[in-house]
Amino acid sequence: MKVLVVDDQKANQIMLTGLLESFGHEVVCANNGREALDAFEQVQPQLVLLDVMMPEMDGFETAPRLKAMSGNIHLPIIFLTALDSQETLLECLKVGGDDFLSIPFEPVILQAKVNAHARVRELSYSLVQKNRTLAWHSARMEREQNVVQHMLENALAENQLQQPFVKSYLRPTSSFNGDVCLGRVGPFGNYYLFLGDFTGHGLAPATGALPVAQAFFSMAERGLSVGDMVTEFNSRLYKVLPDDMFCAALVVEMSANGDRISCWSGGVPDALLLDTQGQLEHRIKPQHMALGILPRAQFNSQLEHYFVTPGQRLVMFSDGVVEACNHQGEMIGEERFADWVTEMLDSECSEAQFSAIVERIDSFTGDTPLNDDLSLLCLKCQATGLEPQAKPQNEYNLPFELRVVLTEHDIRNRDPMQRMVDSLAKLDALQPHKTSLYLLFAESFNNLLEHSVLDMQSELKQQESFERYYEERQSRIEQLQGLEIYFDIDYHPTSQQLSFTLSSNTEHRFDGKHAGNSANESEDTFGRGINLITQVADEVEWRDGGSLLYVRYSLSRPLA
Repeated sequence: MKVLVVDDQKANQIMLTGLLESFGHEVVCANNGREALDAFEQVQPQLVLLDVMMPEMDGFETAPRLKAMSGNIHLPIIFLTALDSQETLLECLKVGGDDFLSIPFEPVILQAKVNAHARVRELSYSLVQKNRTLAWHSARMEREQNVVQHMLENALAENQLQQPFVKSYLRPTSSFNGDVCLGRVGPFGNYYLFLGDFTGHGLAPATGALPVAQAFFSMAERGLSVGDMVTEFNSRLYKVLPDDMFCAALVVEMSANGDRISCWSGGVPDALLLDTQGQLEHRIKPQHMALGILPRAQFNSQLEHYFVTPGQRLVMFSDGVVEACNHQGEMIGEERFADWVTEMLDSECSEAQFSAIVERIDSFTGDTPLNDDLSLLCLKCQATGLEPQAKPQNEYNLPFELRVVLTEHDIRNRDPMQRMVDSLAKLDALQPHKTSLYLLFAESFNNLLEHSVLDMQSELKQQESFERYYEERQSRIEQLQGLEIYFDIDYHPTSQQLSFTLSSNTEHRFDGKHAGNSANESEDTFGRGINLITQVADEVEWRDGGSLLYVRYSLSRPLA
């Protein structure tokens, strides 16, 4: 270690130099304060032994200047003094001294004090180096975050949340949002919404928005069904996300007329479907696991469909809303939030009403930091007023008849309806009707499978949880043997009709009680399937004593 000895007495310089060199240190001497300042610039000592009384510039004036020249690294200064008054010793410490040594001094005391202050100096140097390293990493992280922020902004540049029938509120806990809210206009005047909540918050979950946003905008632009979308989202996230991350999501498509919504829900809180007066009509409960957990073969893309009246609203939110706490640690909770929504929203769903809900959330939480990102969406069911995108069609003018035979192997852990409708929708004339066709095929198939083949009782959906119902459903599917389900499809391009019949090789028949004659069935958890079919199709008929279902759909109807 380099030691600077500042003393106007040559005898003291010689004695200190000899002792310090015997301790293994390198010594430089100065006769007064001015020489000490010059020597400091040249040799950059790590410790200074400074006499108090010197000509030209004494130790009291020299010490603060040496401290200033040392920068951020601690420079130990030990004053050498023959004075023993308390005032002198206090002044030594006041001007920047760290210790003092009385003359004459003991070599052992000198060595102990030098070694002790050398350790402090080393710790200070180490701290400065670590701070520099941290500053470098901080600057690098800021640069990388700016790059990611730029990428996210570009990826979300196509976001179309700003629509007259959509209200949105996002409040992240950090610079990056782990919640994703996406909106996009479809090619047929329809509209898509995506609400996603990735595990955690911050930079890591925010990057999950990149593959989802790219797929969402691309698939919405092509008018693909929500079932297609979530299948693709799940496949991408299953490949790229680590095992401890997933994306809870609710994906919604509203028809161009605003009279029908199709949705897939996995892992998010119940969405609230309100009637035209702002009262709660139905809770859309999550029916699936979150995205990114299951492999493609086990993923279920089955949708729920609802006919709605213009003026109804669908309120969607992430768990950050209901889990937000006040200063007492009390959460908002789903029931409390549902009460707020029905209290503050009416048929107008105005900006002021939506803002009132946001203000109620902020008022409840106060200054309490959020534990999770918070997202809130309100979709007003109405005609979108969006013009369908015109594109040249290669009409397939030849009629065809097609029989599809499904066995128990085709329906285990798969959605055969999605693949069947995907194939039909490759025809330009059928592609705009893909959502309606999927609804007709899927609801017909599920009604036959669950009630006629598996003999499932819909009342179980009320008596037990949906999870238990679908566990029992899957268990019965695994036990099936020799099953054949027949779809006979007829396409008539000249009359713009597509019809199909559905039957099976079992002795079971379609149960008439599932036809949905109850005026209140839209409020039940069962009986909606056939009711949806009768509203979408132009003709629905049970034939052969209920063993065969006939459905006819007009392709000339306005797109909805």
